[in-house]
Amino acid sequence: MAGRRTTLRFLSPYRGRMALCLVLVVMCVVFTMATALSVADFLKILFDESGSQPATANLVAVALGSLYQWLIGFGRLNALLLFSAIIFVLYSLKNVFGYLSAVQISVVRTMVVRDMRNSLFRKAMRLPMGYYHTHRKGDIMARFGSDMAEYDENTLGSVQMLATSVISMVLYLAMLFYLNLKLTLFVLLMLPLVAVVVSGISHRLKQKSRTVQEMNARLVSMTDETIGGLKVIKAYTAIESVNRNFRDYNRDYTRRRTAMFRRIYAASPISDFLGNTIVVGILLFGSWLIMNGDHGLTADLFISYVMLFVLMIPPAKDLTTALAQMRKGRACADRIAAFFDEEEEPSADSAPPLPAVDAGQPCIELRDVSFSYTAGTPVLRHLSLKVPHGQTVAIVGASGSGKSTLADLVGRYYEPDSGSILMYGRDTRTLPLHALRAAIGVVAQETLLFNDTVAANIAFGCPEATQQQIEDAARAAQAHEFIAAMPQGYLTNIGDGGSALSGGQRQRISIARALLRKPQLLLLDEATSALDTDSEQRLQATLDQLLRGHSAIVIAHRLSTVRNADLIVVLDGGQVAEQGTHSQLMEAGGLYSQMVKLQTL
Repeated sequence: MAGRRTTLRFLSPYRGRMALCLVLVVMCVVFTMATALSVADFLKILFDESGSQPATANLVAVALGSLYQWLIGFGRLNALLLFSAIIFVLYSLKNVFGYLSAVQISVVRTMVVRDMRNSLFRKAMRLPMGYYHTHRKGDIMARFGSDMAEYDENTLGSVQMLATSVISMVLYLAMLFYLNLKLTLFVLLMLPLVAVVVSGISHRLKQKSRTVQEMNARLVSMTDETIGGLKVIKAYTAIESVNRNFRDYNRDYTRRRTAMFRRIYAASPISDFLGNTIVVGILLFGSWLIMNGDHGLTADLFISYVMLFVLMIPPAKDLTTALAQMRKGRACADRIAAFFDEEEEPSADSAPPLPAVDAGQPCIELRDVSFSYTAGTPVLRHLSLKVPHGQTVAIVGASGSGKSTLADLVGRYYEPDSGSILMYGRDTRTLPLHALRAAIGVVAQETLLFNDTVAANIAFGCPEATQQQIEDAARAAQAHEFIAAMPQGYLTNIGDGGSALSGGQRQRISIARALLRKPQLLLLDEATSALDTDSEQRLQATLDQLLRGHSAIVIAHRLSTVRNADLIVVLDGGQVAEQGTHSQLMEAGGLYSQMVKLQTL
């Protein structure tokens, strides 16, 4: 049901186009039937020289008889030529309307896929970071790739096929009923047999398709993990082991996918066989009616009747195929719908603007904050902390003590389980999320740069920034000198992930990007730990200069980088173990002092 609602939601903006498509399908079927019915007159022109008409109350027979009388008045040869011209026009119109209906529905399909992919991407941007910690990246990527392709082919394709086949069958059946009631009732008695057989074939398609889609997502995830960890795999000579695991999983995936397609493609030949069986039954029963003097059925109308039924077989087969594909596509639709139903980050679009900077209030304050990624396993426990305006607070501690978690909570990538986080006296949960993050300049350990120019990377997130503002931010980050020396200066492309730059240069551009926003708070999450000693010392000198007078949180593993901080907070087990300046903590001889001595050794 969720998948069906999602499909209807994305189809609803194109109701006008779909209605036009249905009208075009109707016109196509009407001209197809007119072509088939005209065969009766063609046969009479060829074989019946008397021009006599049997007595009948069938208006179709009367209309065809009148057409015959008009045509035969021009002589048999001229009548054949005129009739050929009529058939040509009817068939051409049928093709024109068929083409126009196909174009309209293809436009709807491509637009729906476009809208859905845009919505998927927008949804992915709005999901909380916790979602990506609990779901495989390959599974998420599959939503944009194989799931969308399967959805377009099976769900949207089957909707198109279903609508076209239902309209065609209704019109054909209506005409067959009018031509001969007895013969059509005979046909309808045999149709349930086709429906039961095809339904039995496609009954388990939805579950099989869901399993195949989930396995495909896992296959994408395995490929992504393998390529990302190729260096480790080679280092541990685990290539054969990884290959074997991939082959085994891929073999199981292929087996299940083959079984699914075997079931899908069984529907078409079986429905073909049953359709041909019904045609044979119609020929036998219709011939018996004519030979027994059925008043409403003549030989020429019987030929037209058989032609109309044969024309009805393809849409009937399309109907069974569409139903089978819908079962298969429902799994994709449900997976996509489930992604749309995931809870997004809390929105505060109607919240008041950010508070003005008040030097009398802490820039950031944590009050009795507790947080856990998994229930029952707390990472932070009743943590209270203040970052005074214009001061630098360093957060240090052993791995797993909660340093990076604290930074994520300040940026509201996660919400605390209890307690509150305030910016200049206002609870951050009441502030606009976009504006809050724009007020925090982040420099992370793993610098993410894009395959674009230096200027574009510095101005990322600030598209309105001028060239002068970009250069000012670069100068503040001590990056202008090496940027100016590059072949094209600020317009130099830095390659994938900034591969054309050294580690220190990448971090300086990252710092410039953070400074361009003129943030109220700078948040440095182990910004120098990935650098060599020389680069670290030169970058640290830049940071020390930048942080003077700025409100900043510095998360550090190397304690030598935080000696000049206004306040050093030591975390242990998610709680504040001790805090003070470097000299105060060294004199205290506590945990911080021990950590410094260990790193010195």
